[in-house]
Amino acid sequence: MRLLAPSLAALCLSAALAMPAAAQEAPRFAFFSINQLVRSSKKAGAIFSELEITGKNLQEKLQAKGQELQTLQQQLNSPSIDPDKKEALAKKFRDLEFEAKKMQEDSQAEYQRVEKKVGEAITKLAGPIVEQLAKEQKLQMVFSDQSVQILSWADAEWMKGFTAEVAKRLDASEGAAAPAPKPAAPKPAPKK
Repeated sequence: MRLLAPSLAALCLSAALAMPAAAQEAPRFAFFSINQLVRSSKKAGAIFSELEITGKNLQEKLQAKGQELQTLQQQLNSPSIDPDKKEALAKKFRDLEFEAKKMQEDSQAEYQRVEKKVGEAITKLAGPIVEQLAKEQKLQMVFSDQSVQILSWADAEWMKGFTAEVAKRLDASEGAAAPAPKPAAPKPAPKK
């Protein structure tokens, strides 16, 4: 199957190059940047500010917990610490370290939850506008800068058109209904 892909890609490329330039309609597409939208739109910026505030608050809490851990670590490393108190302080440090790790995981989950909520809110507002503008400009595809979602909008018929035409031509070709190859005759077992 892997050997077929390069051959098929080469065939498609040669077919595209062989077509007369006048017969091909150049694809029309655009690029949509949600990051730019957040910077240039007051409405999108206001929605995005929730994520910025959440991130700042979570970061401050994590830094405070980190400072607390650092203070305990310094106390543990102090040569003047009473050996009897060192064990209790070490236990407190381990407990605090566990709390800090849990806080970090919870903070990351909270940030991702708010990030998703904000992203969905911005998409809900901007999505219909992107689609309408794409239709007005007779675009076939709009690419986005979001790594999770590369395609923001596309003319579904245009995207399916090329493959549908290949399928139609393949089925109409003479060799389309070729019989399956016959299995090779079994070889006689060698005599011992």
